Amino acid sequence: MALAIAPMVRERDRRFAIALAIAAAITLVKLALLRHLPGVSVDVAQFEYWGRAMEQFGPAQVYDPKVNCNYGPAYLYALWAAAALGQGWSDYGRIFVEAPAILANLILAITVYAAARIAGSLRFALPAMLITILNPALIYNSTVWGQSDSAIAFPVLLSVLMAAQSHYAIAWAVAIVAASIKAQGLMLLPILAWWTLLTGKPSDWLKAAAAAIVTVGVVIAPFQFGHPWQFALHIYAIPLASFPWASVNAFNLMLVLGGLIRLDSDRLFGPISYFVLGNVLFGAAYVIAAWIALRRRDAWGLLFSAFIVYLGMFVFVPRMHERYLYYAVALLAPVMFRSRTTLALYIVLSVTLLLDMAYVWLELIHVRGFVEGHLIIGDRGKFAISMINVAAFGIAAVYGLRVASGDAAAPAPISPA
Repeated sequence: MALAIAPMVRERDRRFAIALAIAAAITLVKLALLRHLPGVSVDVAQFEYWGRAMEQFGPAQVYDPKVNCNYGPAYLYALWAAAALGQGWSDYGRIFVEAPAILANLILAITVYAAARIAGSLRFALPAMLITILNPALIYNSTVWGQSDSAIAFPVLLSVLMAAQSHYAIAWAVAIVAASIKAQGLMLLPILAWWTLLTGKPSDWLKAAAAAIVTVGVVIAPFQFGHPWQFALHIYAIPLASFPWASVNAFNLMLVLGGLIRLDSDRLFGPISYFVLGNVLFGAAYVIAAWIALRRRDAWGLLFSAFIVYLGMFVFVPRMHERYLYYAVALLAPVMFRSRTTLALYIVLSVTLLLDMAYVWLELIHVRGFVEGHLIIGDRGKFAISMINVAAFGIAAVYGLRVASGDAAAPAPISPA
């Protein structure tokens, strides 16, 4: 983060100071509101329990079956600190556990400003940052729901920013931290490796590999003590095996094909299952992203490539939850003002993310028991929103390929008019 904000400090960027002051004030309001926003009790209670387990049993025992922890180790450090700080604050212990995600949203907004300066436009860096901190979908995720997707999104974006500025070793260290929080962070690694090979020197490749290995060791070591060497793989297998369905309430292609809460091993036609089809299409998204990065070896090219990967992940990959569109929205934020297409994509995806989360919380968790049968978003609504997300991927892919291939004008900031 010091490297990310160094240019603004060096140049005495007053707009950044203004944006930071506003974002910090908004963050304080969010933290204050936590007293009145209990979040989804099942998720928040899990976070509280895992934090206490880290404190009582230590990292080496937190993945014992009796704890039932299905998060990666990196975020458990934050929950450990939250549990320690919340001791003796029985009325506010939950707030300490939810606070890291809200603070991560602030760091995400700062990273959006830094990334917008080099991949978007300097004059639009401030509005991009403020829109991020005020985005209703992102607020709903962390402040209302109590989820932690901001804690994955900000290191993913920060890693992309570091790689775009040729800080390869730091980019890989930060990417490993993101991957150590949840498996969604792993999706960045192939495109980051491709970018490092394309733009770095052999010495950069070696430094990046060393940084990744050291970071894995530092993050995993306390959890590894007393376990066999393959225990780290077991940590990732736990969450991946927890939800073996084609779509876990995600409004995406899997839902369109009838995969809502259906096993991803179920066959669609012939030998083709949801799992096979989804991952083949996701592989195609990686090919598109790799081509964009190959043809546009600049900050915009890398950022848009990462955006394509995470949008493709949500739209195509089985086992997606409703919240996982968050990462695509976060990655698009720095370049939302580069063209009318990117601005439209940002708005549309933010709305569909909010509707998807609202559907799950309001209809399936919070309200449906009282208004059984009167759904806010029915089957047709879910299908329509899913098709919008699928269409958004198609538009984003075509737009990115056209810009990268030179068939369309290079993205330039939209005019104030």
